[in-house]
Amino acid sequence: MIASRLNAALQKNAQRPFLITSKIQWNYAQAHQATGQLVLTLRESGARRLACYLPDSPELVLLVVAAASAGLPLAIMNRDYNHEQVSALTAELDIDLLFTDTPLPASLSCRQLAMPAADSYVTIQDAALVELPELDAELLIFTSGTTGQPRCVRYQWSDLLAQVSDRPSQDDERWLLAYKLNHFAGIQMLAHILSSQGCLVLADSTRVADAVTAMISRNVSHVSSTPTFWRFALALMAREKDLPPLRHITLGSEPVSEHLLGQLAALFPLARIVHIYALTEAGSCISVSDGRAGLPASILQRPDDAAVQFRIVDDKLQVKTHHGMLGYRNAPDSQPRDKDGWLATGDLVKIEQDRIVFMGRESEVINVGGVKVHPLEVENIVSALPGVKLTRVFGQDNPIMGQIVAVDLVLDEGFDAEAVEEAVRAACRSLPKHSMPRNVTIVDSIDTNNFKLTRRGSETA
Repeated sequence: MIASRLNAALQKNAQRPFLITSKIQWNYAQAHQATGQLVLTLRESGARRLACYLPDSPELVLLVVAAASAGLPLAIMNRDYNHEQVSALTAELDIDLLFTDTPLPASLSCRQLAMPAADSYVTIQDAALVELPELDAELLIFTSGTTGQPRCVRYQWSDLLAQVSDRPSQDDERWLLAYKLNHFAGIQMLAHILSSQGCLVLADSTRVADAVTAMISRNVSHVSSTPTFWRFALALMAREKDLPPLRHITLGSEPVSEHLLGQLAALFPLARIVHIYALTEAGSCISVSDGRAGLPASILQRPDDAAVQFRIVDDKLQVKTHHGMLGYRNAPDSQPRDKDGWLATGDLVKIEQDRIVFMGRESEVINVGGVKVHPLEVENIVSALPGVKLTRVFGQDNPIMGQIVAVDLVLDEGFDAEAVEEAVRAACRSLPKHSMPRNVTIVDSIDTNNFKLTRRGSETA
């Protein structure tokens, strides 16, 4: 599993960069040494089930890799959880050792240990390398919770690693971690780096501004993140004199519009741009690089023995995969797949010519006087307008219609609010009457979770 990847890198590319931050530059030999030293600490602890409550950092990367190498289950807590949530989850998941960067209440049901600085594990020169055994381990990943309560998903590292390519990275290939490691996409990124012997770059914080700074200052060539992240990043890059030397751009976790794909292609003409469709429960399903939004309808014709199959039932996309989660840790009796193995994704879609077009999540549908309105259809129109940095379309409670369509907008600097609002209303006049926005509000920010829009089914005016 993880050990075999580190051992292979040690033999072939020991001096190759593995992890770069503003303070740390580790090669694979240092990563192997640090992992081995922490594995010893984990063994001495006698812990059976681990958890961590850490921000994205070299310490978190090291702990994830060491826990997998030691064969120990690890639950990665969202650093945004409050102390009560952490306490409840450690008890629910039967955790006996929690690594943290901040003191937690003494009433915690498990031991807590302050995570040492990552560089403290590679200070011993020429120290004997700890043998890393070939063990499989369980990883607990929480869903994003953008449309509801997060669930704890159980994965085996063997399945995670089977979903990524082991194509060797080029010598100058550097990936920015623009997903949080407590989510599936972030773990998939780490799995890819380890399998391809690539280099992972961490920004100084989760702020998009710091991510853009890291791209430019650390010569990042590959970036994978959400469409929401890229909208923020593009607004910031418009004010930069220099652009990062991007050769590969990946978008995932949200539907992507052709307008955004076009913006990225214009700014980075040499970059390969890929849209990935993946689910925490099912893993990576398909990647598309043809510059068009949605998925090719031809995927509906895949044979029964294909590793990933797709079908549409009642306008809802379903998938069947040979890989995916073991189940929900905090809901063991809940089974998202039917008896034939099909998983309901919750994504509403329609066929337009040769394309599967995403309409939004089933939970996001706005009911305007009995007529269903899909917010994504409105968002795609509004987000393409000049001056719109970010938009969110949602249902607002209304005593007459039940709900009306409302729009929140974050503007780019230098644009007049009244002019943009009028442009929004004008652009949406082509929509059916029930889909036209009734309330347009200019806001300073819109809630996001791991660079995904936080969706709500309805709000009260």
